[in-house]
Amino acid sequence: MLSYWFFALAAVAVFLCRAYLFQSPSQLHSPLTSTVATCVSVIFNFFLTRRNAITHRQTGRQIPSCPWKWPNGQGDVAKFLDGMENSESWGTELGGCYRIWAGTNPEIVVSKPQHIKAAFQDSDKHLKAHNNDSGYLMSQVLGKCLGLVSGKEYATLRELLEPSFTYSQSGRYLLRIQQRTEEWFRQRLFMDKGHKDRLTVDPVNDFKFLPFLIVADILYGNVSPEMEAELFSIGPEREKLFQHVIGGGISRFNLSKYLPTEANRTLRSFQLQWARFNAEAYERAVTEGYSEAVVVKLFEAARRGAINWDHCHQTLDEMLFANLDVTMGALSWHLVHLADNPSAQSKLREEIATRTKSGRDGITASGLSDEGNEYIQSSTTLLAACILESSRLRPLAAFTVPQASPTDRDIDGYTISAKTNFVVDTLALNIRQDYWGEDRHSYRPERFFGIPRSDIRYRYWRFGFGPRQCLGKYIAEFILRMVTVTVISKFSLHLSAPEAESWERDRGVWISQPKVQLEFEHL
Repeated sequence: MLSYWFFALAAVAVFLCRAYLFQSPSQLHSPLTSTVATCVSVIFNFFLTRRNAITHRQTGRQIPSCPWKWPNGQGDVAKFLDGMENSESWGTELGGCYRIWAGTNPEIVVSKPQHIKAAFQDSDKHLKAHNNDSGYLMSQVLGKCLGLVSGKEYATLRELLEPSFTYSQSGRYLLRIQQRTEEWFRQRLFMDKGHKDRLTVDPVNDFKFLPFLIVADILYGNVSPEMEAELFSIGPEREKLFQHVIGGGISRFNLSKYLPTEANRTLRSFQLQWARFNAEAYERAVTEGYSEAVVVKLFEAARRGAINWDHCHQTLDEMLFANLDVTMGALSWHLVHLADNPSAQSKLREEIATRTKSGRDGITASGLSDEGNEYIQSSTTLLAACILESSRLRPLAAFTVPQASPTDRDIDGYTISAKTNFVVDTLALNIRQDYWGEDRHSYRPERFFGIPRSDIRYRYWRFGFGPRQCLGKYIAEFILRMVTVTVISKFSLHLSAPEAESWERDRGVWISQPKVQLEFEHL
């Protein structure tokens, strides 16, 4: 067996050198390179499936598995960039519980409520996958952020940050969220497109930096125009860097740190800019009295040794850059669904006018009335249901980030060993299960009226399961609701004629985002 591994590893080394260091892009797809890749894939698949054997207790059959493919297994590309397509094809071919590969690490895909309950009932004790099962480059970007650490590291960071993101504290940010939203329309959207009766709007790119700036205000204290400009200049570098992370390949391996790759050059450039920006932002927050800003809490914890500087910088990155795609995916699909459903849009507009007293003392430049505040924070409104329904039909990613249970789990007759990573097929869970009824593929927000939250605990994925749900979920929700209220109060939304037949999504980002143009008609 050792000889087989030796030859497999030797083949990998040759292939790495040829494919990633010496060949042009056209040569990467040459017959010779493809043949080497196929051979390496077959060898690794043979040994990995035996080393990680999972058999059915009664039949003795191996758990259904996607074959391992060079160089990432299925990796982040198959899970995230191609996840919507693979969710259906893998589920059809392999069933409701099967195995995929992230690098050489196995991940068990679960897709039914009973699977989720068995795997995630003690999710507070779960271990997040090391570096998200994405390898070396991810370790340098987000490997030590709050969302990817476990145990004592996680407990320390969570205790430090949680007071800034509770439900009550998030409610205190509503005025700033509303002010930023109004500023965005006045200073950016209208200035870019003019005060025309009908605006053509890209729901991703035209709103992209609105939630970004709202979160930046929370992290750093109300950011200055100079800070905004610097963040905007850092953004493209960070976006390029994360494309390398998702792409995998040579950057998965620790040895890649020694290679003169574009990914490493981009990493060093971003890290220098990011460290400098945050150091200056911390000094400015202290000087200007933003003592409760998140950057102050993280920097002071790092200085006294409670956390390290990677925890500090990468958690700020996670909250600002990583979550930008997440928030924009949710917001943009929500606006697309409203544009495609004029009846729901009309009902929502009526609810907004009634509940916020719009036009009198409701949502104005001076802030929210008590009624408006109560409405934005309520989870029993049509507004909340519209967001839930959009998120059901268009979950942010087809597969969740991997995490492992601390003990063995029984899933469909297979014993999954402790510390084996699980991922959830969110499309199968949110859409394809019978619970959602005959109209499960249709947009009907009212389906959420009267459903107890406990009833959908393991039937619906949005912010995760259990105590390790997204720390910023309340802020994200309030941003979505505030932007929706502002948009629906000012405009009637329509799909552009060419977009009415089919909706494309951006295949270049890891979070599901539409490539659709909307028409905003002034009311």
